[in-house]
Amino acid sequence: MDVEITKDKEKSQVTLKISVTPEELEPHLDRAAKALSKNNPPKGFRPGKATTAVAVEAFGKDRLMTEALEKAIPRWFVQAVIEHKIDALGRPTSSVEQASIEEGVTFTATVDVLPAVTLGDLSGIKVEKRAVEITDEQLDKELKVLTKSRSTYLDVARPAEEGDTVTVDFKVMLDGKLMEGGESKNHPVHIGEGHFVPDFEKKLTGITAGDTREFTITFPDDFATKELRGKEATANVKAHTVQKRMIPELNDEFAKSVGKFENLAGLKDQLRENLLADKQQHEHERLHGELTDKLAAAATFDALPQSLVDREIERRVAELSQMLTWQQKSLEQYLTEQDKTMEKLRTELSDPAVKTVQVSLALRQFAQDNDIAVTDQEVETEVKAYMEQHQQTEGSPAIDEDELKTSIANTLRNRKALAQLEAIAGLTSKDSVKAKSS
Repeated sequence: MDVEITKDKEKSQVTLKISVTPEELEPHLDRAAKALSKNNPPKGFRPGKATTAVAVEAFGKDRLMTEALEKAIPRWFVQAVIEHKIDALGRPTSSVEQASIEEGVTFTATVDVLPAVTLGDLSGIKVEKRAVEITDEQLDKELKVLTKSRSTYLDVARPAEEGDTVTVDFKVMLDGKLMEGGESKNHPVHIGEGHFVPDFEKKLTGITAGDTREFTITFPDDFATKELRGKEATANVKAHTVQKRMIPELNDEFAKSVGKFENLAGLKDQLRENLLADKQQHEHERLHGELTDKLAAAATFDALPQSLVDREIERRVAELSQMLTWQQKSLEQYLTEQDKTMEKLRTELSDPAVKTVQVSLALRQFAQDNDIAVTDQEVETEVKAYMEQHQQTEGSPAIDEDELKTSIANTLRNRKALAQLEAIAGLTSKDSVKAKSS
């Protein structure tokens, strides 16, 4: 197999002109003949047993060649990419120039490749490590959240007050029509917590169990859905219960009810430790983000392939969609609320996607320049730990182990590269913030 390579640095693409001899083509024709004759065997032959010559007579040269090249071209392309150490991205665009049983095959394959990256002088790279601590005020705030989460609710025969929880059926009409998502039954509303339109919560004040009310609400000017900002709607409400929230007293007994704590001091110590670990993790991520940003800023890049940027944009869109799912909202609803099209969203994500790609490429180049490698044993150990943590159950999506190994190898390589970057930046192992183990 003969391979001619033409590079286009402005597009970060390479075009491979691959020529295959008749002898190299022969086994692929043989496999194609067997495949074609499997479901439609020529007379005198068992299914899947036809020879190339017989297949030519039975199906014609063109059909046999098409069948052969469908499988052969991807194989020849991969073989050429591996032999010539080309960092190909995705699938190529292929074009057959000539193909015949007698003369062999010549085709071209154009594919995006990783762009060349030249790192700058890193001797002066510095980052400032910020002090990480938990103040008494922060601890008190978390304790309040914890006690509130352990609240109980007591039915009361009085008008609702701020801080109460009212269970209601409601309908919200806009311009005489029921709003999307504007109806619910037995819905708990915590008055004063701001989970609803402020007007809605405020006008539930004074309602009693069994009451019905109709009132006008005005959507605030900063409401999430732009087209509703400043508009008025009519709410019809029926209250089922009014409940007083009973927040437990913060004492030794409460601490014992939360977990294996002897007293309140033990709970406070554990909560402070957890909060500190979270803050340390955030500082760890911030430091690494600043380091890699400076690494990328000091580097020069050949043209970024659009396919690489598009892949990162799609990853971000998928991440946003997943986050919205947790909020019980669809991507379409989000786009409507933000008055955006998918095209506009992708445009907004383009610049941060480019930055992410550049950081990734710079870190990869740093690892290569500094001979940072990951052993098979390191990868296998992490893969084993991952598989044990993510047990496969019936109906769960299958895990692609090859993709998992590649992902883990990249993660381990980046981790080692970041540790070396920390050293260059003057962050010793004592100073460096360690990541919280997951």
